[in-house]
This record gives sequence, C-alpha cells and structure tokens, in this order.
Amino acid sequence: MATINVSSQEVDFTSISNVFIDYYMTDANGDFVKLYLYLAMLCTTRKPITVRDIADHLNCTESDVCRGIKYWIKADAISLSYNEGGEVTGIVLLNLKKPATDLNDLKIVDFSLALTSNSDKAQKKTSEADEESIEEIEEAPKAPRKKQPTPKQLATYMRDPEIEDLVQEATAYCQHQLTQKDINSIIYIKDQLGFSFDLAEYLLEYCAEVKKTSFNYIEKVARNWYEEGIDNREDAAEYSARYLTFYSKILKSMGITSRFSPVPAEKKYIDKWTNEFGFTEAIILEACNRAIAQKPNDVTFPYVNGILENWFKNNVHSFSDISRLDEMHNEKKRQTTKSSQGIIPSPNSSDKLKMLEDYFLDEVNK
Repeated sequence: MATINVSSQEVDFTSISNVFIDYYMTDANGDFVKLYLYLAMLCTTRKPITVRDIADHLNCTESDVCRGIKYWIKADAISLSYNEGGEVTGIVLLNLKKPATDLNDLKIVDFSLALTSNSDKAQKKTSEADEESIEEIEEAPKAPRKKQPTPKQLATYMRDPEIEDLVQEATAYCQHQLTQKDINSIIYIKDQLGFSFDLAEYLLEYCAEVKKTSFNYIEKVARNWYEEGIDNREDAAEYSARYLTFYSKILKSMGITSRFSPVPAEKKYIDKWTNEFGFTEAIILEACNRAIAQKPNDVTFPYVNGILENWFKNNVHSFSDISRLDEMHNEKKRQTTKSSQGIIPSPNSSDKLKMLEDYFLDEVNK
C-alpha cells in the first residue's frame, strides 16, 4: 500500500504531544484519554471550569473525573496547583517523558480531598492507601505492550490450528465477522500473554456470558488475568465468579462504574473486610451505602474502611448490632447536646476525655 499524507481543513486545533500518543495513550482506558484531551483543549481556551462542568461535558460522574485526574497525576502527566490556603486553583499539563526516562518516582494525590475547602486536607501528603497502591502495582506483573505482527508473522499465525479455532469461536460468540484488528488481539492474547488454548477459549466464553464482546473489553480482561497470575481455566472461573458478584457489587455500590474489577489496593481492602474482619457481603454493602450517603461525590475505600474498622472494634456481627451501635451513637449526641445547653452538669476531666474519644469515633462513623 502506498504511503498517505494526513491533512485537515479545520482551523482551531489542540496540540497533543506525540509522546502522549505513542506511549501514554496506549495503556490508559478510553475515559481517561478523553479527559486528558479535554484538559488539553481547555489549555488553549484559558476558560475557568469546575469538575462538574468537566463531568457534564464528558457525560460521566464527578467521581470518574477525579479518578481520571488521579490516574494522570500518577502517570506524571499532570499536576495540581494550589493557592496559599491550600485549595486547588488549577491543573497543569506537564512535559511528558518517554519510557526511557525514569518514571518510577510517581506520586498519587487524593484529588477529591484536594477539592475541599479544608486547607489541611488539601495539603495532605500521599495517603496510606495510595502508598499501598504504588507498592501493589510495583509488585504486580505488567502485561506486555501489544505488538502488531508483520505480514510474514501473521501468515504463520494464521496457519496455527489453535489460532484458527479461536478465530472461529470468537466469530460465533461476537456474532460478526472479525476484523484484522480483532484477529491481532487473539494473537496477542495467545502469543504475547501466553494464554493456553483452553484459557483463551474460556476468556471468549466468559466475555460472551457477561455480554461484553468487543475486543477492547476482551483484551482488557485478558490483561487483568495476566497481571493477576491466572494461567488456567479453573483459576479464571473462580476469579471471574468473585468479580461478577461480590467485588463488582462493592464497586457499583461506591459509584464506580467505569471498570469491572478493583485495583490492587482496593482488592486489599475488600479482602481485609472479609478475611480479617469477617464481615458478610450485606454488612460491607451497608457500610458502602452509608459512606455514599455521607460523601456522595468523593467516597473512598479508606473512608469505608474507617466505618468497618469501627464496627469491628465494637463487635458488630449483624444488622441488629449496627442498630445497637447507632442508638448508642445517637444517645451520646443527645447527651452532648444537653450538656452544651446546660441541661446537665458540665463533665469532669475523665468525662471530657471520654467525650473526646467519642467525638473521634463519631467522625469515623459519619
């Protein structure tokens, strides 16, 4: 095929770094890429904007925007600017670095905290949860970057009986003729990710079962299984069953709908709630619902963990235990209100210490 030139009649342009297109864009999901492109366009307009405005324009939630901001901060593609009061005043698109440059010293900023007017929160360092995220990400195997096969390699792959069978099965599951890009995804999963025929076959079955048959989704699931160390059908089936039920319910209850599985730090929290605390699914979902009610736009896993940790310390095992704890909490609030109104005598020193302790417990349980 002869080479071609690309041109445009459009006058208004937003300049995007080739480094972003060549390296950063490849590993980011589509929503995060849309966010970065929109931020790049806003750089040219110099137009003041809010997180809600961005969410409305991209047809997503404010939480999705905050997650995207945190993703690009971690990728060292953007940073936040603050005023003297510690409030966020701007987003700065940074000079991008090629992979040869050291990208290990990444920082994650809790963007949702930074948006609050509380300067102490805005100036907090990387949270413990974010540090755990970095550790988990560094330990996890990274899926290899997808390589496009040459025409000669492609001809060899297409003579492989297992590739042929997978193409036929994928055509049946997806209910349309596969494109060359789709076939390249099968080759990537089979060859570069090292999936056995049995595992690749189950991957197609699983994605068809959840009615997600685009190869962008299929490839995303394959990368996730690779990074989780899943290398056989049995482990994949067990893993998928958990994610289709328990893990996915928790993500949805927290308003996270842009991805199908938790990141390592989130998974660590969920496993702690079930294995260490011994809470049932219903109890955990109740904590998530309460967290959403208190912080509808910026609920975090550490916040939910605070609620469950308090319940664990107070021997909560059932909903009746939660009701008991709620009643104790409400009674303490009533007593505190009466005390402040002079209805009961002022507390002595030991009572003040107890009230202070109760105050911090209340803050966790809000």
